[in-house]
Amino acid sequence: MSFLTLRRGQSGQALVEFCLLTPVLLLFVLLTVDVGRAYFQAVDAAGAARAGARMGIISDTSDIGSAVRAEPNTGIPDTVAAWGAEGPGQANGVCTSAGATCGDVSGCTAGAFSGTQYACFSVRACQLSGGGDIGSCMSYGPWGMRPQDGSSTHGLQVLVVIKFSAVTPALSVIVPGGLLYLHQSAIAEELYF
Repeated sequence: MSFLTLRRGQSGQALVEFCLLTPVLLLFVLLTVDVGRAYFQAVDAAGAARAGARMGIISDTSDIGSAVRAEPNTGIPDTVAAWGAEGPGQANGVCTSAGATCGDVSGCTAGAFSGTQYACFSVRACQLSGGGDIGSCMSYGPWGMRPQDGSSTHGLQVLVVIKFSAVTPALSVIVPGGLLYLHQSAIAEELYF
């Protein structure tokens, strides 16, 4: 067997290996793009939740919704198109009083998203384990309600959910419908009681 015969056989083997591995490598690259975008959006949602929690503990009349939507380090625009019923100037988007609805009342489930809306926030009070202003949340009130003045619920949870749509077909194959709902929340103890 000559050296040239071995060389020809090896070049055919390399072509077959290349054809077998290319789709797998391409899938990994496409998944990396979508996973990176999802991570970026999750970081945005976490920042928005923390901003809302910070604003909620400052006073009982501070606008939690405005703080969530206007977080300066987020890429989520402060528009009705992005936030829907929790958008600027909307009934559920302005959270300045304890008796009014603050955010989505369902806790931002998949059914809460409509049209072009891809961001949602919700607020709820929680009772702290220390009985007063200390401890961790041990029981929660209903979504859409901030803590009432004079109540035993001095904790506050702000939830931000992002509806993430895959741009590459790779994630759409793995995740049904290509939609992921990214949940981020922040819990804080109110300072004004």
